[in-house]
Amino acid sequence: MKIIIPARRGSRGLPGKNRILINHTLSTIPSYVKDSVIITTNDGQIVQECIGYKTRLRSEQLSGDDISTKDVLRDVIKKYNIGDEEIVMMLYLTYPERTWTDIEAALNFFIENKAKSLLCRTELKSHPYLCMFSEEGDKGRQIVEHNLYRRQDYPECFELSHFICIFRANELESLNKNLYNSNTTFYKIKRPVDVDTKEDLQRYYDKNNR
Repeated sequence: MKIIIPARRGSRGLPGKNRILINHTLSTIPSYVKDSVIITTNDGQIVQECIGYKTRLRSEQLSGDDISTKDVLRDVIKKYNIGDEEIVMMLYLTYPERTWTDIEAALNFFIENKAKSLLCRTELKSHPYLCMFSEEGDKGRQIVEHNLYRRQDYPECFELSHFICIFRANELESLNKNLYNSNTTFYKIKRPVDVDTKEDLQRYYDKNNR
């Protein structure tokens, strides 16, 4: 298994976000899998903080806002000649609550279900049947067209989460830019704090310092 950690320099929502969060993820990884970790970054400071780990100093062409994580993963798989059937786990740094116990449970679920790829699923904040496209003149249009009014008649839905992402290396090209396809298995988790802004980070600190 290879564990790939994207850690790009810069963030619009929270400047220096990955510099702040890198140790939250690295501290959860036990020493016996340290050699399996690959950090992909364009940030020299993160490279210095990750001495002892494999680091892929990616090009600026692979570091822009318009570059998908799929492009970054493809680069790492090619660089390190990761075999087609090898399990690849991708860990975003934005989930500081994630533990190694969480990771092992998702990995076991992936293996037991003979999955080709895995993402996580959480409960919805709002059902799609209650959501609207915004139209001119303060009007709205249903995202999903329906005429149901009882919530119990709404189909079961979930929100996808990149809390943990796992796939066989040869499955990457069939995944979309959000890293799933029709064969993806979704692993149920409780809604985690996903840090994208200063307020999210404070919410994590408040939640974990009670």
